[in-house]
Amino acid sequence: MRREDVIVAVVALAACAVAFGLTYRFTTTTPGAMMSGMGAEFFPRLVIGVIALLAVCIALGIGSPAMAKPAPVAPIVWITAALLAAYVAALELIGMWAASLVIMVVLGRLWGERNVIKLTAASAALLAVVYLVFIRFLKGGFPEGWVARLWS
Repeated sequence: MRREDVIVAVVALAACAVAFGLTYRFTTTTPGAMMSGMGAEFFPRLVIGVIALLAVCIALGIGSPAMAKPAPVAPIVWITAALLAAYVAALELIGMWAASLVIMVVLGRLWGERNVIKLTAASAALLAVVYLVFIRFLKGGFPEGWVARLWS
């Protein structure tokens, strides 16, 4: 067992425990016609169980051949993670559409695209497709954010 593998496994198992606990908070009920012994929590718990089993395999070194120590994580990974965390916070403030456009353009620039016009157009086109599919076709909803709520 390598120390790094045990740390990864412990973090994964802790996340599994939290996620499993959250499945007890599900309030939706399955209609009787669709109920075949499984509630809304069955599939998430099944996936969490598989993840936990794989985490135990990682901790015990099962299926993990010996390898050289990996290279340190590149700084761009940490910057990307920080930007994604900021994106989650921005969702509540400015809403999904504005936050998504900003994060796509910022991450595109960070990852090497230099043409801002092309990057913005591609991001807007992708958001338009998401809007058409999830809002118009599937009748879903996305977070508006405080700014949009102030206008309404």
